[in-house]
Amino acid sequence: MSTNKKTLRERYNEWTYRHIAWKYILEYSWTFLVCTASAFIFAIGFKTFMTPNNTGATGSAAMKLVSGGMSGISQNITLILQIIFPQWQINEDLSYGVLYFVLNIPIFLLAWFGIGKRFAIFTLINVIEVSLFSNLFGNLNWDFLTNVSKFVQENGAMLSRALFAGVCTGLSSALAFKVDISAGGIDVVSYYIATKKRTSVGKYTILLNSATVILFAVLTATKAGWDDTTGSAFATVLYSFLYMLVVMLVIDLIHVRNKKCEVRVVTAMPQLSEVLLANIPHGATLQKGVGAFSGEEKTIISMVISSYEVDALVKLVQKEDPRAFVQVTTLTQVYGRFYVPPIK
Repeated sequence: MSTNKKTLRERYNEWTYRHIAWKYILEYSWTFLVCTASAFIFAIGFKTFMTPNNTGATGSAAMKLVSGGMSGISQNITLILQIIFPQWQINEDLSYGVLYFVLNIPIFLLAWFGIGKRFAIFTLINVIEVSLFSNLFGNLNWDFLTNVSKFVQENGAMLSRALFAGVCTGLSSALAFKVDISAGGIDVVSYYIATKKRTSVGKYTILLNSATVILFAVLTATKAGWDDTTGSAFATVLYSFLYMLVVMLVIDLIHVRNKKCEVRVVTAMPQLSEVLLANIPHGATLQKGVGAFSGEEKTIISMVISSYEVDALVKLVQKEDPRAFVQVTTLTQVYGRFYVPPIK
């Protein structure tokens, strides 16, 4: 292949192969930027849609949603402190930021020993940035975010807030997962479980968050003295579950590391299987067949690969045998020995 025909990705790979130090500098810089974007998006969703400090058109304070995970546990502990020590005048933004960081310390240890050191370090950075951004947005009184929050509250109320907050949180987690880190909290636990069970991440997140949401409703009603607002407190549970459903859908839509596909390649080149095995880190099964129309002998190559490997495999097949027929089928679960690249 001539140099002028090489793609930008191929040129980058060749350059970083010759400059190993710069390869790690660029990779870690990119991971840090994505990590910061993830924390920023989560903090915006949390302060703008989950717990807005504004009133609606009726003048009543906007009901708060609970985010689940360590974030939701932090909200619950803050509520408990407000109930037990009403005289303390607890600053919710400061309390949330501190508790969110402290609760993630054992999660950081799980990430360090159970997943990978790079994963753990950048997850810790993400947690610190979420705490800082949450406190910043809570104290800054940014007019733009305040106006967005008021508009959504007055025109779509809880439903719109749950949807937008779910998109922000899901996008935050999915961005982190894209560079093999996490947003901390339950994301680490669900990521650890999903990695061990080789399945999707989102459903574990929603299962682990359900108890947190229900507890939040009970504590909110307790703080209000179980008055006429009790029904509203428990009604927010429904919106919180909607929020978590959106989070799950966004994560599973973007994060494809644990999604599997079956690829069947029909080719007249029996040696194509050797090329695929040399470039794709998975095994294959070969079958012999005959084309019904052409009568030619065909080799059918069956492989199970991760979703993010599909494009590379298809390009490789088309390069070696432009006449090959490729079929891709999405799988819900895979049992047995399947290679997943380890998290660093």
